[in-house]
Amino acid sequence: MPLFTDLVKQMLGPAEALDLYLLSADLPPTSFENDTLLDLPSELEQARDTLVDVAQTTKRLAQGSRGTLREILLAFADETSLRAIYHYELAQHVPLSGSTTYAEISAASGLPLNLVERFVRQAMSNRIFAEKYSQPGHVFHTATSRLIATDPDAHNALGLFTCEISPICQGTLDAIAACSGSQEQTAPAWALQNEIGTTAGEFLTRYQQRARRLDAGLAFLSRGSGWDPGHLEQLYDWKSLDLPGSIFVDVGGGRGAVPQTLSRVTTNMQFVVQDLPVSVEEARTALPQELASRIKFEEHDFFLEQPVKGADVYFFRWVLHNWSDKYCKKILRALIPALKVGSRVIIYEIVLRDGPEVKWSRKQPRDLDLIMQAMFNAYERTAKAWESLLQKVDPRLHLQEIKGRAGSLMKVIEAVWQDWEIFS
Repeated sequence: MPLFTDLVKQMLGPAEALDLYLLSADLPPTSFENDTLLDLPSELEQARDTLVDVAQTTKRLAQGSRGTLREILLAFADETSLRAIYHYELAQHVPLSGSTTYAEISAASGLPLNLVERFVRQAMSNRIFAEKYSQPGHVFHTATSRLIATDPDAHNALGLFTCEISPICQGTLDAIAACSGSQEQTAPAWALQNEIGTTAGEFLTRYQQRARRLDAGLAFLSRGSGWDPGHLEQLYDWKSLDLPGSIFVDVGGGRGAVPQTLSRVTTNMQFVVQDLPVSVEEARTALPQELASRIKFEEHDFFLEQPVKGADVYFFRWVLHNWSDKYCKKILRALIPALKVGSRVIIYEIVLRDGPEVKWSRKQPRDLDLIMQAMFNAYERTAKAWESLLQKVDPRLHLQEIKGRAGSLMKVIEAVWQDWEIFS
C-alpha cells in the first residue's frame, strides 16, 4: 500500500486536468455552492473518477478500520434526513438566491422547528444546504440542495430511494429465508414489503403516482457521468446500420431516451419505443416535435411475441437486470419469431467484474446488484453470466462482443441471429 504522500501525488494529475478544463472553459472553480463540473467530456470523467477513487482510498486509510466501520454503520442517518427533505419538500422552501430561517421553513413545511433544524443540519454534513457563520440561523442552498429544489427528477429520485428502495432492501434476508431459491418477482423483499404474490410491475400499474416517481427517479439516475445514454453514441458503429428502411426497436424503452440520443448520430434509422400503456402515454406527450417523424411509441408486453418483424436492432436497456434467468429467457425468446438473419439483439446493461471491485467509482453497480435482489429476485450479471444466458435462449443467438468504454458504467452486449438449423 502506498504512503499517504504517494496517494496525494496520484491526485495531482487528475486535479490539474480538471482545473485546466475550468480555466479553458472560462468557468469559476467548482464549489459546494456552484457545481461547474457538470456534463464533463469523457476524458475528464476519467480524471474525475481517478481523483475520487484515490481520494476515497486515502480517506479510508486515514479513517482506519474502526472509523470506516462507524461511518458505514451510521449511513442510515443520512437516509433519514434525505427522506425528511423529500417528504416535507424542505429544499423547495429555501429561496434559490438568498436565505431563509429555520422558522420560515418550519411554517412553510409544517414540520416542527426543532426537527427542521436537526434534519437540515444533519444534511449539511453532506454539503446539502449551508448555514454561514456570519448569518447563524439562516439557511442557504448549496449546489446539491438547489438541484433537489429545481429538478423534479432529482426530487423524485430522493423519494424513490428513501421511501421505496431502502426500506425494501432491509427485508432482503427475510425474503431469502421465506423463499430460498425462488426466481419469481412475486417473492423478493419488495413483495413482502408491499403485496405478497404481486410483482412490482403489476403493483405499480395500480399506483400510478408511485410508478411515475419510479420513472422519474430512474431518469435522473441515467443522466450524466457513467449512466448517460450518450455513451452509446461512441460504443457502437451506428452509422453501419443507418441505412434507408432500417428499424431500431427499443423494448421497454420508457421515455425513449436512447432513440432520442441515437437520432443525433443517424439519419435514416426509424425508432419504435415499446412499453406499458402508462409509460407510452407520457412519452408521446414529452417527445420533442422535431423527432415525431422518426420515433414512434407503441404499447407492448415484452413477454408476448414481438410484433415488429424483421427489425435490424432489438434493444434493451435496464430491462433484463430486473428479471431472473427464467424470465429473461422468456423475454428474449419472444423475439425469435420476429428475427431475420443478421438481426441484432443489443443489450445495454451493467457487466460486473468477475471478482471484487474496490474502486469507489465502480461501487454503484455492486449496490444495484443488491437492489435487484431486493426488488425483483434478479441480479446484475458478469460477462460469463450474459454469455450463458444467451446460449440458453437459443444457440442461434450468437454473442458477438461485449464492449465498454472509459467513463461508462454500462456496456454493450451484442448478439446476432444466425442462419443455421438446430438439430436435436
